[in-house]
Amino acid sequence: MGRARAWIKVISILIAIVAVWFFLFGIRLIGYFSAISERGLRATECGTQGCSDAVFLLNTAWTFSFFIIIPLIIPLALVIYWSLKNNKKSS
Repeated sequence: MGRARAWIKVISILIAIVAVWFFLFGIRLIGYFSAISERGLRATECGTQGCSDAVFLLNTAWTFSFFIIIPLIIPLALVIYWSLKNNKKSS
């Protein structure tokens, strides 16, 4: 019964992280993807003046990391790591 409660707690924390991420960043991503479908990825990232390939790749990587990796992937990975570490200690 203890393991079931631990997994329910972990799953509820993961759901809370995804919900908070969606309301803080996910809604903005909808607008971002809308702009990409209207103008294209390069025009959305570089603006009307354009940019070099290196700047375009760095802008795309920064946007991906700022919207997805830092606020979503890292917290999810930390919660999963923490829960697995605590489950091995209790075993």
